[in-house]
Amino acid sequence: MKATYLGLELDSPVVVSSSPYTATLANIEQCAAAGAGAVVLKSIFEEQILHHAASLEQYSDSPYGDASDYLQRYLGEDYKAGFLRLVSEARRATAVPVIASINCVAAGDEWISYAAAMAEAGASAVELNIFIQPVEVSRSAQELERLYVEIAQRVCRAVKIPVSVKLSMRFTNIVSVVSALEGVGVKGAVLFNRFFEPDVDVEKISFVEGSPYSEASELRNVLRTTAICSGALPRMNFAVSTGVHDGEAAVKALLCGASAVQVCTAIHRDGFAAITRMNEWIDAWAERHGFASLDEFRGRLSFGKNDSELLQRVQYMKYFPGRE
Repeated sequence: MKATYLGLELDSPVVVSSSPYTATLANIEQCAAAGAGAVVLKSIFEEQILHHAASLEQYSDSPYGDASDYLQRYLGEDYKAGFLRLVSEARRATAVPVIASINCVAAGDEWISYAAAMAEAGASAVELNIFIQPVEVSRSAQELERLYVEIAQRVCRAVKIPVSVKLSMRFTNIVSVVSALEGVGVKGAVLFNRFFEPDVDVEKISFVEGSPYSEASELRNVLRTTAICSGALPRMNFAVSTGVHDGEAAVKALLCGASAVQVCTAIHRDGFAAITRMNEWIDAWAERHGFASLDEFRGRLSFGKNDSELLQRVQYMKYFPGRE
């Protein structure tokens, strides 16, 4: 079933999210063969460049104080070149739109040049995965939100291709943040960034790695927000990126107003054939309900079109009434 996302015409609303499944040309070709509407390339990470440079600097015998800067610049250019090759190769080898992904933690100039270079290499769009860890007491929520918008604005000014922003779910008013992003030229928002969540080993008394994969139940954290955002901001394109494990989950997201869904864990669990099965389920469901196109049912449950009490707080009152 055809879809439109970020102004791009897709043969399917199922998009493979930034992951190891989009890190190589061979994997991207498998995504396309399975019926993916688009692919978001594995992110280029600022932290990876900085940490790699720091690990090499300790072995440097340079008497000069700029060794760290040199290593960061050299590694950054080499790192970027690999991503640019992947963008170009994927565009030549497949017919699906290729979305470049940049993982930003600051508003440095290098990310602006990275986005511009990826656009020049043939990227169909840019997805900015922005997460600024709120650890400083003195930095207000408004200040951090302004930084998100500033990063996005600078990238939008530097490229002519569509820009989307992958957001975390920990904003007080996500609708306001997305509206501000729209105001500086952002065309879409991905809900949500499932960033690394550590666990605690109580015997070793230390942090340990948590699972990087989503659970199907996590979709519930996204549906209501998608319905509210898509109703309040009808010109923005939304992609649901958490908990979409099968075709039914994809239809739920589309009904709430998403233009596309992004998948990763489903592929990890069932292989690239999971994409094919999701497309088949969406098509069969649409035919069963008499829908000839995605536009006929997308957003049927968005806020404003559907005033269900379940979008409000009354569900809690329904199931947990006060005692007389």
